[in-house]
Amino acid sequence: MAPKSTLELTVGVISVGDTTSLRRCLQRLAPQITVEVEAIVPVDSTMDLAGLRTEFPMFDWRDLGVIPTVAPAGTVAAKHELFDTRAAAALNASRGKVVALLQDWGAPDPDWVRRVIEAHRAMPHAAIGGAVEHEGSGALNWAVYFLDFGRFQLPLTEGASAYLTDVNVAYKRAALEPLRELWRHKYNEVTINWRLRDRGETLWQHPAMVVRQDRGPLRVGELIDERLSWGRLFGGARSHYVGSRRWIYALIAPLIPVVLVGRVARKVFRGGRNRIEFLKAQPYLWLLAIVWTAGEWLGYVTGKPSPVETAGEP
Repeated sequence: MAPKSTLELTVGVISVGDTTSLRRCLQRLAPQITVEVEAIVPVDSTMDLAGLRTEFPMFDWRDLGVIPTVAPAGTVAAKHELFDTRAAAALNASRGKVVALLQDWGAPDPDWVRRVIEAHRAMPHAAIGGAVEHEGSGALNWAVYFLDFGRFQLPLTEGASAYLTDVNVAYKRAALEPLRELWRHKYNEVTINWRLRDRGETLWQHPAMVVRQDRGPLRVGELIDERLSWGRLFGGARSHYVGSRRWIYALIAPLIPVVLVGRVARKVFRGGRNRIEFLKAQPYLWLLAIVWTAGEWLGYVTGKPSPVETAGEP
């Protein structure tokens, strides 16, 4: 492995899908690995990836063993805790001057590594996030994409942003280190990014960094569980950040589906792309937005889950 002084970039590849998704992501990232780049893939006891380890020996496979979770094992909430713990493990093991995170549902473009390094060399910003395009098919897949990443689809404006996606983001190590207690156990992008902003750092949107999402076959029932759990996680994270103001967010929560779908509609019709796909996805889009809102409201009312809790800390 390269000495620390030569490492410009660490890429943490966080598995959230299956073997097919992870292989697709690693295949596109592997040709971009150089002596100044390391790529870390955290794995745990819930994953059977022996074949991929042999297929991709250029990656640093970090075995985390059994990861305890606050939520019951096998639930959507527990799976999300595993994702967040894997991301934190990648951050903890990283050595590069810049630390980037990918999720395996989003495979990087062939020039992604170069774009990340060039962006951080040229700009002083603490966190630089890129665009997310869609490679999947079907109305349900498009609905999920629009809800999760519609605001990050191309065309994307270069500049400061209140939000960056956690599936395509790169941080300067110097900016992350003072916040280590927030990501030592689990990584939550809302908590990290907003704390950076509070410290006077800039979250920067850079459309030249592109990943392409494909979640493969999806089922409505599983997505309902997912949206409810993920919405509650976001509500809990925001509650942790805003304190007693969470009750204001709980009060206006019924408006969230209109905001979510309306925001995507503006992006789609102003950008002139994916209009037909957006219209076809409407029934699923509204269903999933409403379910997400129910979860987010629960997060505001309960103030949980905390984005920084560990399995031993309620």
